Amino acid sequence: MAASRRKLSLRSGKTPTIAPMQRKIFWIIFMLLGLLADFMLPFWCAVAATIPIVVIAWWIAYRSDWF
Repeated sequence: MAASRRKLSLRSGKTPTIAPMQRKIFWIIFMLLGLLADFMLPFWCAVAATIPIVVIAWWIAYRSDWF
């Protein structure tokens, strides 16, 4: 019983970390889609497209389980 409590306390004390590969994938996708939007869209449309680009990059890097 004490061993299981010790394991739980060690696990609960850990802070979640972001894998470096996921962070790299997020920034690569964000930069590529941002550059694509900058060159293909007018300025204000490209600025407005930043929020969907962040959501897409976040989903691909962190939620899709591809990496």
